[in-house]
Amino acid sequence: MNSKQGFRFEVPYCIKLISQIENGIVRKDELKDDTGVGLPKVEVFIYWLKYINAIKMENQKISLTTLGRTYLKIADVEDYIEPLMLYHLLRNSNLEKDDGQFYFSELVNDILYRLMLDYSNKISVEEIKKEMFKIGADKKYPQFITAAITTISDAETGFGKMGILEAIGSKGKETNFEVHSYWAEPFVAAYIIYDMWKDGQTALGIDKIVNEKYNLGRMFLMDEEAVMETLEEIQSKKLITIETIAGLNQIRINPNISKDDILDMIIKEIS
Repeated sequence: MNSKQGFRFEVPYCIKLISQIENGIVRKDELKDDTGVGLPKVEVFIYWLKYINAIKMENQKISLTTLGRTYLKIADVEDYIEPLMLYHLLRNSNLEKDDGQFYFSELVNDILYRLMLDYSNKISVEEIKKEMFKIGADKKYPQFITAAITTISDAETGFGKMGILEAIGSKGKETNFEVHSYWAEPFVAAYIIYDMWKDGQTALGIDKIVNEKYNLGRMFLMDEEAVMETLEEIQSKKLITIETIAGLNQIRINPNISKDDILDMIIKEIS
């Protein structure tokens, strides 16, 4: 099984590594010594940093991306850093079923999304495991599913403060959860829309923003009303144009703005 499952994703440790890389520590063995942990954990988290688009590697040397430097600047602002990290962790259209990211992505994009569509918001760990096995998770490694659940729900080191998956107690040995939508900040939502935008694309249907896998609504379990309200806020910042006349129900992005520009806007917003 892929070694990327060896350590659970931790937001604070990702930030710690990003900070060390920013300070010029650019090799895995150097990061091991500086962070005080063993090389196996550092290697696993290098994969996680790649997944959240924080780093790039050339000739075994690690450097930060624009997004990686942004993470560092917004590290103390949970409403920005956590949804941006979670979005990138959940988004990958070429996941292998022995890859650590698979469990995060399918947990939210498939299982929790379908639960919300059924107007139900309660689920147990065992029910999640059963659903994960149906879509290809390896039954020999149920702990990998549990690690994904814990990361999404843990408010200390994971994404629990977002409230998407909230523990509500246990029944016997089973832990139960409530599932909730998360309303992303307008700049975060705009970044996601721009990041999902395909080269040569001129417009995007609002239904795709709501329901398309890896897009805003599905990623954060937002219904059409929540998405529309968020789109209107983004439009007020002149980042998109909403078109709902003459049978249209779509948006266009501002061709003079890039997703990196939006990252700059986020930094200015919190300064």
